[in-house]
Amino acid sequence: MEVKFSKVFSVSVEPDEFLLLNETGFEQTIQLTEGQLMLFDGTSMKDCWRTLGVDWLIEASSSHLNLTKPDIAGLGSSTFVISPKLSSLFLNNFSKNIELIDCNLNGETWFLFNVVGFNKALNEDQTIRNIKNGKPSRIRKFKKMVFTKSAIENPELFRVREVGLQYFTTDSKNSLYTLAKEHDIKGLYFHEVEVV
Repeated sequence: MEVKFSKVFSVSVEPDEFLLLNETGFEQTIQLTEGQLMLFDGTSMKDCWRTLGVDWLIEASSSHLNLTKPDIAGLGSSTFVISPKLSSLFLNNFSKNIELIDCNLNGETWFLFNVVGFNKALNEDQTIRNIKNGKPSRIRKFKKMVFTKSAIENPELFRVREVGLQYFTTDSKNSLYTLAKEHDIKGLYFHEVEVV
C-alpha cells in the first residue's frame, strides 16, 4: 500500500473551551429499558441505528458558562459529532471505515462518526508502555507511543485497539486533520504522534 501522508495526530476535544454533547436523559432511559446501550466498540451500527437524541452537556458551575459551541463536538469521551453546516464535507465517502449516523440536537440533524474496525498500527518495538507498580498505568498508558506508517489503512480517521478509546488521523488529503485546517473547523485538537 502506498503511504500518502507524513504525519499522524491524535484527535481530542478541549472541554475547558468547547461544549460537549451528551445523550439526553430520555435517550439513556430508552437504552437502559431496551438493553441497547450505545457502544463504540468498532462494530457497525448502521443496520440497528435509530436517531440518537443528544443535548449540550452544561455544568452548573460558572466556569462552564463561557464555553463555545464547536463545529465538531465530542459526545462525552466516545466519539465526535459534526454540525449540519459541515456535514457535506463528510457525507460523500469521507472514509470507507466511517459510518456517519444521525443524531437529533434540538431538532437539528448532526452526524456522529462511528469508526468501524481498528488499525494494527502500534509499533510494539519502539513504543514504551508506562508501568506503575508492575502494572500498566490506566491513566497514561504510554511513555512513548509510536505507530508504523505502513500499517495505517484508514488515514482519514482511525482507532488502534491497543491504545484505548482514542482517535487518530493523518495529514493525508481529505483526512479529518486536513479538512479541519482547510475549513477552520472549531472544536478539535490535534497532537502529533511519532511514526516510523
